[in-house]
This record gives sequence, structure tokens and C-alpha cells, in this order.
Amino acid sequence: MKKKLCFFSGDITRSGGTERVAVQLANALQEDGTYDICFVSLTEQQEKPFYPLKSEINRYRLGRKWINPGPGYLPVIGKLRRFLKEQQIDIIIDIDIVLDVLSIPAAKRLKTKVVSWEHFTADFELSVLYRKMILKYSVKRSDYMVVLTDGDLEEYRNRLGRKNAIRRIYNPVAYQWKKETELEQKKIILTVGRLVPEKGIEYLKKVSVKILERYSEWQWVVLGEGVERENLEQFIIENNLQNRLVLKGNVENVDEYLQQASIFVITSKYEGLGLSMLEARAMKVPCVSFDVKMGPRELIHNGIDGYLVTPFDCEDMIKKIETLINDPKLRKQFAEKAFLHMNEFRVQKIKEQWKEILEWL
Repeated sequence: MKKKLCFFSGDITRSGGTERVAVQLANALQEDGTYDICFVSLTEQQEKPFYPLKSEINRYRLGRKWINPGPGYLPVIGKLRRFLKEQQIDIIIDIDIVLDVLSIPAAKRLKTKVVSWEHFTADFELSVLYRKMILKYSVKRSDYMVVLTDGDLEEYRNRLGRKNAIRRIYNPVAYQWKKETELEQKKIILTVGRLVPEKGIEYLKKVSVKILERYSEWQWVVLGEGVERENLEQFIIENNLQNRLVLKGNVENVDEYLQQASIFVITSKYEGLGLSMLEARAMKVPCVSFDVKMGPRELIHNGIDGYLVTPFDCEDMIKKIETLINDPKLRKQFAEKAFLHMNEFRVQKIKEQWKEILEWL
């Protein structure tokens, strides 16, 4: 009999990176035919997922309204417990560590094993009070933990005391590897991510305005949505950057934008593994990022395939971007080297690592 595997999401119909990698992994595992896979969400605000799921994967929701972490979570525990029993779930994978506060008590004394899949850095989790409380609870009680970087693995082991049943598994990249002749790069700088404060929108504004003032033939394209969109739209008007700093919102064809981009820039205050940066590397786009703790330094080799900038030094980031703008040969060298070592992130390899955990459980 197939083992029943359930991915637990806040809302799997959303367009975030967490939802994207969860769908990629579920689809890849479904292809093997080893597991009976489903998704359960707190709610679903759209009719269908932003990232397509294979038709064999069923979706369920626990309620009709979004619930913020807090007292409103208490009734959900009973609903989730009934779901786990009725569906006879063997393993539930929480794709946000906050959901552990629901799944761990819901699975108590059931056969269901709980996997906590961390998508942020330990520093970020510990900086938000409610997430910090849930993290410390989960570290002690989840059946298995998966983190995204080697740096976080050490943090969990040494700082949080989780020594066993924990592993680093990178996010998968599903894009086809592009040959040089297939690239159609233009004078475009690309940023991909949610338009929220932790993505460093104030730094994006400082850097982009200087670059676009100095290089009139270049365009800066931003993919993503969030609470900072209105702020950015006003900034564009105030600085006459219409059609220069372009907000495209959420798009399904990220790979097409990556194929055209010549430089990829991240201005985040926090980064996990940086899925969008991984995809940029796979598409041979040199990356520039602040050297924030964990993620970027595991993906960028400074001065070899991209640039790591001292955190929040906007002037230095501007200089690094200008270096790439003014030196097409260097961009090409960085692009070719960015493509190296991407086998570590292939979907097939990531799937096999996850299967080892699932079989162990």
C-alpha cells in the first residue's frame, strides 16, 4: 500500500517561493508513484494554485477564511486532527514552520509523522516573537526538520540544540539548463521577490534610481507583489522612472524574464536559500546581492560568478552593478561560471534526498 504524504500550507494557491518549491517537490514525488500525495491548506483564496499541480494530487482546505497565528488557531487543531485520521496520513510536511504549532498537537498519538520544512533563516525566525516561540516548540517536538543552508544546519544544531533528525536539503530548480546560443539577453536588470520590507525595498529604491539615472538605455524590471507596491509606484512617479523601473507583479513566466536579463539583483535584509537567485544562476544570469547571513554566500562566489556586497552598502552595490554594465565580457564570464555546480539543485537529486527522509520516517 502506498504511504500517504500530505503537504500542509497556509494557502497553496498563493504565488510565493515557498508554494513554488512545495509544488515542484510534490509533482516530482508524484511521478514516482511511490506515494499517495495531497495538499491541505488553512484556506484557499483562489480557485486553483498559481503553480500547477499534477491532476493526481488532491487538495483540501480546513476553512474558508485566512487565520493569523494566535488564538484563532485553536479550533484548527481539531479540524486538522480529524483530517489526518480520515485521510490516514502517514507523513505531513509543514511548508511553513508556523504550521508546526497546529500539526504537532494534531498528530499526537496518531501514526502521522511531522516534518518541519524551514524556508527562512534561523536569525529571521528568532527575530519575530511568535515565530521564535513556535520555532523553539518545533525544534523539540517535530519528527524531522529540513533546513535550506549549511549555515542554518549549524545554527539549529549548535544554537537551538537540534542534533538529530535534521538535514539540509536545497530547494530544487526545475528550469531547463540553457545553452549560450539560446540566451537572448538585453539591457535589463531583474529583481524577483515579494514587495515587502524584509526584501529591502528601501535599498532597491536607492540603488535603482542611481543606476537608471546614469544608464538611460537600461531598464530595471521587478517581478512580485506585496504591501510595498504602492510605495514603489509613488517612488517611480516622483523620480520620473516610468517605463524604466517596471513593476510586473506576479508572473507565471519568470524564466522568460530571466532569459532576457543581463544582471540579477537582490536587496533583501534576509534570505533563505534564495530560490529566484538559484533560477538566475540556472539561466546564466550573474547575480549581485547583499552578503546577508546564510543564503547568498552559499550561492555566489564573490568576484567569480557574481558579487557579494557588504550588507546594505548601497554605494558599493551601485559600483558592482556598474562594473557589470560597463564590461559585457565580464558579464559573460560570470554567467558561464554561475552555471557551474548547478547539479546540486536539480529536481531529481533533491527528490532523492527527500525520499531518503520519507523512507527513514
